[in-house]
Amino acid sequence: MVRPSDKTANNRTPRELNRSLVLDLVQEHGPISRTNLARMSGLTKPTVSAIIEELLESGSVRDVGTESRGGRPARLLEFNDESAAFLGIEIGVEQTIVAVADARGRLRARLEQPAVQRDPQRTVRDVAELLPRVLQLSGIPRKRLRGACAIVPGLVERPSGVCILAPNLGWERFPLRAELSRALRMQVPVYNLPQAAAVAEGQLGAARGQASYAWIYVGLGVGAGLVVDGRLFFGMQGYSGEIGHCRVADDGPPCGCGRRGCLETFTSVMALRRAAEAASARSQALAALARPHDVGALAAAAVAGDEGARGIFLDAGAQLARGIAVLLNVLNPQLIVLGGELLAASDILIAGVREALPRHAVRAGDVPVVASPLGSEAGLLGAVLLAREGSVRSLRLVPDSVLQDSAP
Repeated sequence: MVRPSDKTANNRTPRELNRSLVLDLVQEHGPISRTNLARMSGLTKPTVSAIIEELLESGSVRDVGTESRGGRPARLLEFNDESAAFLGIEIGVEQTIVAVADARGRLRARLEQPAVQRDPQRTVRDVAELLPRVLQLSGIPRKRLRGACAIVPGLVERPSGVCILAPNLGWERFPLRAELSRALRMQVPVYNLPQAAAVAEGQLGAARGQASYAWIYVGLGVGAGLVVDGRLFFGMQGYSGEIGHCRVADDGPPCGCGRRGCLETFTSVMALRRAAEAASARSQALAALARPHDVGALAAAAVAGDEGARGIFLDAGAQLARGIAVLLNVLNPQLIVLGGELLAASDILIAGVREALPRHAVRAGDVPVVASPLGSEAGLLGAVLLAREGSVRSLRLVPDSVLQDSAP
């Protein structure tokens, strides 16, 4: 679980912290009585009662009747899923997705449309046009929206929300947070995809209970979301985790960032397609596939036992191990979680990683490398959770900047 920093907690009043604690307990354990809330929270009954009255008035919790176990009947409370809604926006290389979730963070509706390359203003207009349609689809009125968050495959400056560079989108220095906030008439903090996915993984996926881990996207690009001691790690300006642009070859293929030989050029969708094209002369299975090679079709061939296809995924995993090794040697995380399109052949890709990792990292065998169980939804789920947590201010907040970004 990704938790707030001590600095965040210290900047909040005891009443705010107590309110967050009670709200979280109602959400996790409801229907629940005030007596049990006081026992589980360690707060006094009068304090709990005062907080509950406030939460009832705001609609965050609701009274669902009484429970009698031989003594005085106890009023039961539960979290009101309908009390709020949150907006998640995923700007991808191939499509733009807008989704609405309820107060618990569960997706209620989503719409998507093809992405428009090299036109960020058009992308913002597309998001604004999708919003009323997805609200109508979900049955949720606009007035119930309490927060939003957008994710993008690129470098995002904190806390300005400027997308400094998104090579696969063709964007450079675009004020995404400001433009989305203006178009949607609400604050829209911006993160990159691996950062959001790391938050989702810590709450819903393989990293639950882990304090330090890395979530690595391996698809159209390569990048990592880093959680250190329970907090997202951004670095000085927010550019941490860009392992895809670590140079691993002096004279490698050109990269979208303008350099050559970056890790991304050896272990990404485009890298797999180049490798498949080269291997087609030696493999009838690969030669028979449509061009450009689809990652899903390549993965199916690899899983079916085609040696050419298997070799492509094993080689991609071996190259990815170079980037993972840097994270292991520098951060010493508890876990590495992989997500993205190349995980279509997850067992083979991870086998390539595990075989090569000991050549590059100290005590590599101590750190599990696993596939994300959240699949392609990891980033979008993370965006919704970030929107929710920045608004609700519960104890499940991610770092300080969430509060800063979501402030009106």
